[in-house]
Amino acid sequence: MKRQIWIDVLKGLGIISVVVGHITYNRLLWNTIFMFHMPLFFLLGGWLHNTNISQRTYLKAKAHSLLLPYLSFLLILWPLELLVAFPDQRWTAAWLQTELIKPMLVGGQLLTGFAAVFWFVTSYFLMQQLMHFLLRRYSLQRCALICAVMLVCAYLNALLFRPLWLPWSANAVLIAAPFYCIGYWARSRDIAKFAPVFVVVALTAVALNVFGYHNVFDIKATDYGFPVVTFISALACVAVLAIIARHLQSNILGRGLAAIGGASMTIMFLHQFVQLMMAKKLGISQALPRIAVALLVCYLIHQLFKMSPLTARFFLGLPATKKPFGAADLAASKGIR
Repeated sequence: MKRQIWIDVLKGLGIISVVVGHITYNRLLWNTIFMFHMPLFFLLGGWLHNTNISQRTYLKAKAHSLLLPYLSFLLILWPLELLVAFPDQRWTAAWLQTELIKPMLVGGQLLTGFAAVFWFVTSYFLMQQLMHFLLRRYSLQRCALICAVMLVCAYLNALLFRPLWLPWSANAVLIAAPFYCIGYWARSRDIAKFAPVFVVVALTAVALNVFGYHNVFDIKATDYGFPVVTFISALACVAVLAIIARHLQSNILGRGLAAIGGASMTIMFLHQFVQLMMAKKLGISQALPRIAVALLVCYLIHQLFKMSPLTARFFLGLPATKKPFGAADLAASKGIR
């Protein structure tokens, strides 16, 4: 698939939403962002999915591009989180087993603070493997039916068994896979011609939050909002942002967003560390400077990682033989062409 700049623009909008959502004190803004920011990345994954490789090759490629950076960042950030959270704690063998080793192995909701967002990577990896298996073996119609059943199971999980969650947030696959399938289906459609419909639905979705209704997706907490309604709300919001991204891709704002989008994984891994350290150690409570600094510092770190084959491999998931390390290389390592 030919590289599409608007995809990076949309990723930029998405990762900025993630950072803002984790820092803002504005409840309405938080609700609005949590309505679409994770579904956006699931939909994008489906849009870019390539079924023309074997399951084994796909597994190896995604383990390298997703799980290797996950492990690299986790080995650094989780011990740091414990040092900051428990400065006076004696690191006994029993405590290390419970607080260090177990969360790193199980992941999901046990990871908090600096590593609070890491649940996304493992659930995304599991979801991609499942969808690759389904899309290679079944028609899109049958895959859609399977994903519809998964969506029902996701709502049952959220409504009846919310405290239930699986290692690596595997239960999030139930809600992620339907978005992924729709993204895969939508790439052959012209969504722009339905822009007025998407705008109306998206504005209605935001209005629900304005009037106090809980129209949000907090996927880590197994909170999927109103059954079907919040799902459609997320689809409409992402569609509107995708149409905006297409219009922005050729101007300076679009190029800036695309640059941020190209660093989205690094920003995802590191932004909580940066902004929480600003709050805890520097006493900066205002949201705006923490948002701006988190984005800038993480972007600069991403550029530094690209300069070394070793850091590019372990923290960006790039193949060891790839150089020079530019945006196109990073995109290729994620399966984007």
